[in-house]
Amino acid sequence: MIEQLIERTNKKEFYQSGRIHLTDLIGQIGQLKTLELNLILDEQDDYGKLTHPEHWRLICNQTIDFRGIFADLYLPYIKLKILTDHPLLWTYTKPELECILNVFPKNPSEFIGDLFFEYEKITGNWIPINNTFRSLNEYYKKKGKLNLSIAKPLKEPIQRVCEKHGIKFIVENEIDGFSKGYANRTNAKLLIFGNEDVSPNDFNLGQPYIIADEFFANRI
Repeated sequence: MIEQLIERTNKKEFYQSGRIHLTDLIGQIGQLKTLELNLILDEQDDYGKLTHPEHWRLICNQTIDFRGIFADLYLPYIKLKILTDHPLLWTYTKPELECILNVFPKNPSEFIGDLFFEYEKITGNWIPINNTFRSLNEYYKKKGKLNLSIAKPLKEPIQRVCEKHGIKFIVENEIDGFSKGYANRTNAKLLIFGNEDVSPNDFNLGQPYIIADEFFANRI
């Protein structure tokens, strides 16, 4: 019934006066356990009174990660949607590249600024740049090179910036399939508590989300 829950949250009437509340959460994501969320969906009438409460159990099988679901109120992010192609899934569904950057940039601030805007354009800020570029002064500047592990969709934007700044970008190895170990999760999906009237789901404005292999729901 996950389709029914998604349809319910995307109705025009629910968006105008509806709310989602988390009442209970059970599970441990570190051990790939099932995550269960008990939710209440209700609406507010013209006098501010809550009406038509619905109790739902959301089950996330083989949960990988989640964020923001402990919010007191999900507004305005109350429109559920399941995505199979999203920057948050690249770690699990795309090949991993092991790369080397040779030569430290002459203008490191401009270099990082250019990378930031490329990341914003390609990932919608869902992947922070500091997840990739760390220890710039302590390692990169001293050694004159930097080792990176990146999801394959990040190759072209990083390469463009490196070419602009005279840095040699080298892909040493591509890892995919079982060689990725735990990160090989080709069935991973993203359940986002979003609202594309406010912001597209591919741009990060703090929308709550859950990453798991499968999602189920039933009304209780």
